[in-house]
Amino acid sequence: MPVLDGIRGVAILMVMVFHFWLFGTTTGIGTTLWERVYSAVAGMGWIGVDLFFVLSGFLITGILYDSRGSQHYYRVFYARRTVRIFPLYYASLALFFWIIPFVLTHLHHGEFTDTHSSVWERLFAWTYLINWYEGATEFKGMPLPLAHFWSLAIEEQFYFVWPFLVLTLARRRLMTLCVGLIAFGLVSRMVAYGIHLPIVAYTWTFCRADSLAVGAVLALAARDLNDWKTVEKCAPFLAISALSAVVAVRILNPLSVAGPGHDPTFLVGTFGMSFLGIFFGSCLAMSVSSREESFLRRFLSSPFLRFFGKYSYCLYVCHVPFIVFCARAGLQSDYLARLLHNRFLAVVVLNGIGFVSTTTIALMSWNLFEKQFLKLKDLPFLQREERRPIGVAAEG
Repeated sequence: MPVLDGIRGVAILMVMVFHFWLFGTTTGIGTTLWERVYSAVAGMGWIGVDLFFVLSGFLITGILYDSRGSQHYYRVFYARRTVRIFPLYYASLALFFWIIPFVLTHLHHGEFTDTHSSVWERLFAWTYLINWYEGATEFKGMPLPLAHFWSLAIEEQFYFVWPFLVLTLARRRLMTLCVGLIAFGLVSRMVAYGIHLPIVAYTWTFCRADSLAVGAVLALAARDLNDWKTVEKCAPFLAISALSAVVAVRILNPLSVAGPGHDPTFLVGTFGMSFLGIFFGSCLAMSVSSREESFLRRFLSSPFLRFFGKYSYCLYVCHVPFIVFCARAGLQSDYLARLLHNRFLAVVVLNGIGFVSTTTIALMSWNLFEKQFLKLKDLPFLQREERRPIGVAAEG
């Protein structure tokens, strides 16, 4: 469905704006009106990760549930996930841990890369366990250009465990499990905050299970017409209520401008993220069930958002290393402000450089690298049967 590519595009744009602001600008909250507005908007971009989680829960659960009768259920799922995810991920690790340090060291510019990565850090990275290490070290363990890989680790762990549960449990029991995971995620974060481990609450998998479970329960509801009608009725009310709660939490925590992973506060890091999951889940339900002529459907299906959605994986992988490298090379908003004699223009140019450069990298990666591995999905033994959810409105 084109609308899902658009939702993915919204998520990656939010995350990119957030990191370009966090690592590339030196204005802080600022004193002028535009600086305060920019910091407030860009500083909330971290919520794009939660949108990714909800969307992943929805898509992966739907794929798995519709494949339950397949003779090669596990083989097809894991092989297709492998050819999509592993090549770019491990190529990025090889580039960062080996190739870039080697080149920069021989060019006598070792300060532009992290050379302190230990064996343990590399082990956690290669095994998709970065999120546990980041939580334990409070984002002080992994090299900064790889710190955002914690969310990729959570998704990979979800892909590893969830197929067994989907195949084993009946739909109703699986929905009950999802509701339990939503509650468990909130309670886990509250416990983590209670023992003064706020970054654990932000990065450990079981603490973030609620957003994935929200998407999963929507996918399961979409496989039953009556359940989906109930979702359609409740979604607008839940979206408004959850958004109001998120706004209230944000107002009560005005200094938490960089999200719970950077400026942790209890309400934002516990209830705030639960409300975000519900809000994004409700928006997802309204999006996929909306009519083709509706504004929401046309907006999310726009070529602009679908473009960023298509290339979102590489954009997510490469945008942080790029902006961190620029910052270490001195290309920050302060430098551009001195060069252009205008702070606002400096921020615009910085974001423009970031978006154009990383989009170019993503296009090259897709056409020269990723697409070559994706051709493996066309092999006969990796084909899966496509079945449409009966509860979701048909295209057109």
